[in-house]
Amino acid sequence: MNRLGTIMFRGLVAMLPAVLTIYILFWLVRSAETVLGGMLKVLLPAGWYIPGMGLLAGVAATFLFGLGLNAFMVRRLIDLGEKIADQIPLIKTLYGSLKDFIGFFANQHDSQFSQVVSIELEFGGKPMRLIGFVTRSDFSSLPDGIGEEDEIAVYLPLSYQIGGYTIIVPRSSVKPLNISTHRAMGFVVTGGMATDKGHADKATP
Repeated sequence: MNRLGTIMFRGLVAMLPAVLTIYILFWLVRSAETVLGGMLKVLLPAGWYIPGMGLLAGVAATFLFGLGLNAFMVRRLIDLGEKIADQIPLIKTLYGSLKDFIGFFANQHDSQFSQVVSIELEFGGKPMRLIGFVTRSDFSSLPDGIGEEDEIAVYLPLSYQIGGYTIIVPRSSVKPLNISTHRAMGFVVTGGMATDKGHADKATP
């Protein structure tokens, strides 16, 4: 029974990421088709609507919105909307957290953010290393006292949850690691169990 349970668990672990990915994509497609498709059915003459037009409308709207971000007036309207959201307590916290979280992963193409480093510490007289991600090396746009010229900001994510710590340390106290941000993040958030193939390694005492 233990062996059967182990096989079932391994199958679930291997299958769950694919199932969740397919489900999220299905939910996005269905939501776009339901919401935008419903709007098109009202706006278009009878018989003009074809299933799938809602999804195409969502793709087109996303693309046009991305183009619009380069326009001065659109950027001003977005900034105005964010200023209004900052005045509403609950919305300010929710919107700000989601924006920062999404931006954290969206900016991984930035060469500065893509730098993975390790920081050496001592715990109980024993050396240990923490893996982090450089998020800022220029503090000139921030108030005095947050960071100095020879310091950098390093984000230390926590395992198995959305959270972590941002620390300001001297540049000389970190050691760059030759690993991609994606692999390093997977290693950290899974508690060190993720491998190149996405499976878990067995811990060896």
